[in-house]
Amino acid sequence: MELWEAIKKRRSVRQFQNRPVDQGLIMKVIEAGMWAPSACNLQNWKFIVIDNQNLKEKLVDWGAAIFIKHAPMAILVLYDNRTANIEYQDHIQSAAAAIQNMLLAAISLELGTCWICQLPTKGRLRKLLKIPSTYDPIACIVIGYPAKEAKAVNRKGDMEAMVSWNEFSGKSAEVNLLKVFIKRILLGIYYFLPVRVKKGINNFIDAHFVKKFPE
Repeated sequence: MELWEAIKKRRSVRQFQNRPVDQGLIMKVIEAGMWAPSACNLQNWKFIVIDNQNLKEKLVDWGAAIFIKHAPMAILVLYDNRTANIEYQDHIQSAAAAIQNMLLAAISLELGTCWICQLPTKGRLRKLLKIPSTYDPIACIVIGYPAKEAKAVNRKGDMEAMVSWNEFSGKSAEVNLLKVFIKRILLGIYYFLPVRVKKGINNFIDAHFVKKFPE
């Protein structure tokens, strides 16, 4: 598959076949991540492959996106947080570059993925997965064979609206700040709810919303 085709074909997949993924393919996807650029070429990534069902369900119980437990496996991407460049958080940028490489490698192998930032708090992830304090969990990738072919989704806006030369021009994106604020408050509350309450909320979301997400 050519690069441009992979870029356009990649979609966020949240429903997967009940079919295992060969470990060799997973390692190819991770290898692609390791070929990404990183700040000062430090290459300080770590990858935790999660295929244990009980562990996936525990991640969901502690606040992760519900569909993680339905995926064959997940890959948690970490990066060393001991960076001198606090202003631009280059450890996050380095991890993000690796993640994008992984998504493109996966689609070239006919695998579906979804980049997930809805995860338990970093403190809980460190405790659950024995992650040292020097590494930050950046994001999680679920991976598997898609349950059905993802639909094409047009890009928002156009090139003329997105691109300016030498200085910022055009309108800022329209954002409902009240909605964002409310979501932040609700998410903060959700993280600290008892597990049994989270399970009830998750079951409701799983039944009524997850399968309606756009692909």
